[in-house]
Amino acid sequence: MKPQRGDLLELEVSKVVHGGYGLTRHDGFVLFVEGALPGEVVAARVTEAKKSHGNAELLEVLSASDSRVSHMWPEADVSREPGQRAGGADYGHINLDYQRELKTEILRDSLERFGRLDPSLSISCQVVAIPGEESGQHWRTRIALNVDDRGQAGPYAEGTHRVIPVESLPLATQAINELGAHQMEWSGHQKIRIIDNSRDAPRLVIDSQKPEPITQWVGDIPFRLADQSFWQVHHSAAKTLFDDVSRRIASLSLTTDLEHWDLYGGVGLFGRAIVEALGPAVKVTSVESDSVSTEYSAANLSEVVGARALSLSTEKFVAEAASQNHESSLPVGVVVLDPPRSGAGKSVIDALATIRPQAVIYVACDPVALGRDMGIFRGHGYLPSDIVGFDLFPHTHHFETVVTFTQEGASA
Repeated sequence: MKPQRGDLLELEVSKVVHGGYGLTRHDGFVLFVEGALPGEVVAARVTEAKKSHGNAELLEVLSASDSRVSHMWPEADVSREPGQRAGGADYGHINLDYQRELKTEILRDSLERFGRLDPSLSISCQVVAIPGEESGQHWRTRIALNVDDRGQAGPYAEGTHRVIPVESLPLATQAINELGAHQMEWSGHQKIRIIDNSRDAPRLVIDSQKPEPITQWVGDIPFRLADQSFWQVHHSAAKTLFDDVSRRIASLSLTTDLEHWDLYGGVGLFGRAIVEALGPAVKVTSVESDSVSTEYSAANLSEVVGARALSLSTEKFVAEAASQNHESSLPVGVVVLDPPRSGAGKSVIDALATIRPQAVIYVACDPVALGRDMGIFRGHGYLPSDIVGFDLFPHTHHFETVVTFTQEGASA
C-alpha cells in the first residue's frame, strides 16, 4: 500500500543514491531518506509521496551502520529535530573513507546507467582525496549565511528557509571562523557572504553590495575576478583542476595550427590551463555568458597574444560555429567544458560533434548529468578515458569528475 504524507515508518536502507539519500522500500514503494546509510534500519516520517516514489525525513537510527560517526557539526546531528538541523554538510555523519567509497559507487553507477560505460572501464573510476585532507574540514573559502528576523546569521535548515544559529562553521576556513560573522548581530540585513582568498583578510559581502575586485592565486599565477564571481570553493580546488586539465592536454597527440576553446569559461581558469599545457603561442577562445566574468577573463588572458574572451552563451557560440561549419576558422583541437550542474546537454554536444574537435575535456560537478552527456558523446563517436573524481567537497555528497573524450580510433 502506498504510504501517505505524515506516515511514520520503520525502513531498511539498501543503498545511497546521488543527492545523499538512502534508498528504501515500503511494500515495494520507493522512498528516499536523506542521511540514511546502507544496511541501516531507521524510523522516518513521509514528507512526500508521488506516483512512483516519495521522500521521508530521518527521525531516528534504530540500527546504525559501522560507518556512521557522530556528526562533525553538532547543529546538523540526527539527534536534533529534522527542521532544526543545519544544512550544507549532508555527509558529515559518515566516516570520511566511506564517504569516498559511496561517491565512487555513485559515479560508477551514473556512468554505467546513463553513459553506457563498460563496467570493466568504470571499475577504474575512483573519487580520490585531495592531499592534506585528513579531516575534511576547513576547506570552504566561500560561505553564505542567511539572516533571520532577529538578526541572527546562519545556514538554512536543509530544504527550508529557517535560519539555524551555529557556534562554528567546520567546513569554512579557519580565517572565516575567526572572523566570527556567524555570531554577530545582523538586523536589517538578509544575506552575508564571506570570501577568504588566503592572501588577504576575509572579505564580507553584505546583501546586494557592489562587486569589488580580488585576486586568487593558482600556484604563482594570479587571477583577477570580482568577489561575487564564480570560483571553486575548496582552497585547493582551482589548483587541483588546473593541474589535471593541463596534464590531460599536454598528454594529447595534437596536430599543430589549431585553436582551442574554454567553454563556460568563467574568469579564464581553464583558458590559462590550455596555455600552460601548449605554450604562449597557443590560440585560445574563452566563452562565458556573464559579461563581468568575461572582462576578467580577458584580463587574465591578456598576456597571450592568441587569446580572446567572448561574452556569449556557450550554446549560442557552438551553434553559430556549427552552422557556419567553422569555415573561416582554424580546426579545433581541445575543448574544455566546465558546465553548470545541469551539464552541457544535447544541443551543445551535438554542435560540438559537428565541429569535430580532436578532444574534449569535461569537468563535471554532477555525475548524473555527466553520465547523460557521456551517452550523447558516445553516440557521436567520442569515447571516454582517464575518468577521475576529486573529493573537493568533503562531508557533502558533492564531488567533481574530469573525463577526456577523444574520437573513436584517435590516440589520446
